[in-house]
Amino acid sequence: MSSIQEYTYLLTKVAQQREEWSVTADKPFTISRQHQDNALPLAISVHSNESKAHLFINLYDDSELADVAQKFLRIKREKLIQHKDDSGLVIYIDEEGFAVVYDVTDVSTEEFSAQFDNIIDNAEELLSKSISYALEDLKSASNESNRPIEQVVEQYLEKKYKFQHDEDGKRFILGFATDSYINKEGDKSLLVAISYADKERLCIQTPLMYIFDLNKTDYSLIAMVIAWYQFEYKFLSMSLDPEDGELKISIDLPLGQGTLHHSQIDRIVSFIQQFSEETYSELFSLLLTDSDSAKKILNEKIDEHKANRRSRSWLQSIQKQLTQSTDEQKAAIQKILSQGKSTNEQGGI
Repeated sequence: MSSIQEYTYLLTKVAQQREEWSVTADKPFTISRQHQDNALPLAISVHSNESKAHLFINLYDDSELADVAQKFLRIKREKLIQHKDDSGLVIYIDEEGFAVVYDVTDVSTEEFSAQFDNIIDNAEELLSKSISYALEDLKSASNESNRPIEQVVEQYLEKKYKFQHDEDGKRFILGFATDSYINKEGDKSLLVAISYADKERLCIQTPLMYIFDLNKTDYSLIAMVIAWYQFEYKFLSMSLDPEDGELKISIDLPLGQGTLHHSQIDRIVSFIQQFSEETYSELFSLLLTDSDSAKKILNEKIDEHKANRRSRSWLQSIQKQLTQSTDEQKAAIQKILSQGKSTNEQGGI
């Protein structure tokens, strides 16, 4: 008997023996409990594949809670939230609502039967906590949406960063110690500015990140480096002032009617820190001092990308040939590929 059959039989017995539970669906097999004075309305459904078996204990039938779940996911910028509790149950939130998932792959039906009431109590407690947490977050988000954006940003920054608030410039200035990056003053320190001057977007950028002497470093070479990194990181914007040689990077967060969450700021600021460190060591330190070496490294990166792209195209063409070939032709092609691999591994041409 398969797991899904075992648990279908077991839950059928639960529905027969307990007055508050009844069978309400066949696919997936589901038993439900109506709302009572001290108990949430629950449904338990059986889901299984060849290797896993799970029971979903949920509140999906409640349309109001489904709406809460959808709004909660939107402010978290997530499509699905899963979190494993110490009890072994997994909290599961998607656009249909709130659920708790119990992995019964390695749990015997006898063990589950003995622990049934305890499992349901734990699931009910987790669901109640998840819903309460979501409602609190929604309330907080609603309050924040009515506050000036600078107050919201400042509250987030106070939890993690040291900063200065330039009210006239409508921006916050954050300073970070660095390991590799060296600023124009010769210090291992990076400045990040968060501007709220535009009501439609929050702009996070690095003012005065680099100041190039355009008489020593060719403008077109800097432009090529900018183009390369913007190709690698599509969401990143880099700009070079042709008058004073200032280069800065910036990332915008569209606001509109949306709600800003501190995790968005954290991710972008952390990325800018990492990007500044890595690219300084990789290319920008040379771009400031040795244009020829910088150009050589940039060309190597471009050539490597082209070679990888050609390799992918070649492999795709071979795979296409394999799908269209006879078994005999496939064997011959695979033999050639194997020989090539063996030769390369031995240091041959």
